[in-house]
Amino acid sequence: MARHTYPPTRPFLLMEGGPLYRLEKSIRLVKANAPFTIRRALFAAALTWLPLLILTAIQGRAFGHSVAVPFLNDFSTYSRFLLALPLLLLAEIILGPRIAQAAEQFVTSGVVIEEDFPQFDAAVEDGLRLRDSVLAEIVIAVLAYIISIVGFRMTAVHVSTWYASPTATGHSMTFAGWWMILCSLPLFQFLLWRWLWRLFLWFRFLARVCRLNIQLFPTHPDEAGGIGFIGEAQRFFGILLFAYSLGLTGVIANEIVYDKLPLSHFAPGIGAYVIIAVLIILGPLAVFTGKLLVVRREGLYKYGTLATAYTGSFQRKWIGGEKAEQEQLLGTGDIQSLADLGNSYAFIEHMNALPVNPRSLIHLILASLLPMTLLGLTVMPFRDLVKLLLKALM
Repeated sequence: MARHTYPPTRPFLLMEGGPLYRLEKSIRLVKANAPFTIRRALFAAALTWLPLLILTAIQGRAFGHSVAVPFLNDFSTYSRFLLALPLLLLAEIILGPRIAQAAEQFVTSGVVIEEDFPQFDAAVEDGLRLRDSVLAEIVIAVLAYIISIVGFRMTAVHVSTWYASPTATGHSMTFAGWWMILCSLPLFQFLLWRWLWRLFLWFRFLARVCRLNIQLFPTHPDEAGGIGFIGEAQRFFGILLFAYSLGLTGVIANEIVYDKLPLSHFAPGIGAYVIIAVLIILGPLAVFTGKLLVVRREGLYKYGTLATAYTGSFQRKWIGGEKAEQEQLLGTGDIQSLADLGNSYAFIEHMNALPVNPRSLIHLILASLLPMTLLGLTVMPFRDLVKLLLKALM
């Protein structure tokens, strides 16, 4: 086997690298051959949420009526630190192998031809090199702190809460507030932006593959020229949308319950969020749109010409009476061939401009919206909400 034949140099594992990953290995949160364990998620949840509980309990702000919003009554602490943050880590179990399998499928399916194996290997190596970049994770960490601090400062504190109290000159931070701003929120932001960095690396890899002499077939039954497996892998990014929506749901619930804002007030923002989030996830697939449209157009021309020639021959033979006298219509393969040709042409007509099927699009939209249904509990009892959902399904 030559050096640049299948398999590629290394699996395209975007999740198993980077300074934080190496740190986790050094403190045994990650074991050899078992990189994805639930204890990483549990450790992250404990690091961000448990100190807040302890510190607020010490200062008498965990529960009761000493402040308007005690810690245990804050929806956002549960949704962000106990649900969304661990889920951002557990998503690696699902997404890591599927991205690697999709990258490998370019070679095993024959989409990337043997002459382009060296360039394909180079794209894999370059992506993994950027995955391991120390500078990239430093920038992400700095960005996480900036967003956390700026976001906190832009949020006015009108009443006493577990993390701060209003003063004549602004607000006074509690110990728990300092832990949130220095540890909990930056870690949540770091994991979120690291996922966006990984999504960018996946986009970059796909763009390099698209520039190769890839083999796309207009009659492929996946209606994506033979690269529908990319859309199937992309569908699993819905777990990230679900995680972020969980975190966002807790923040909105606080606004509804404590600031008395109606749920309808957030409807336009939620709609815009879903559209933007889905576009970001599907964005990497757009690199293939140009080639898919060309393949579709050329396929319609070529198979249209073939169909014209075949249907003309069929017409002359079976309708015009040119067939041999002993040849019978019953049992002939001509009709089946005509049907097969029609099916092939239909596949071309239904080719997608993005290598993703409508079911995957619906999956991503539902992943974004499903956590938001919990907001209905802020305006109606749980039993009434269930009845409403059941009526909508009938």
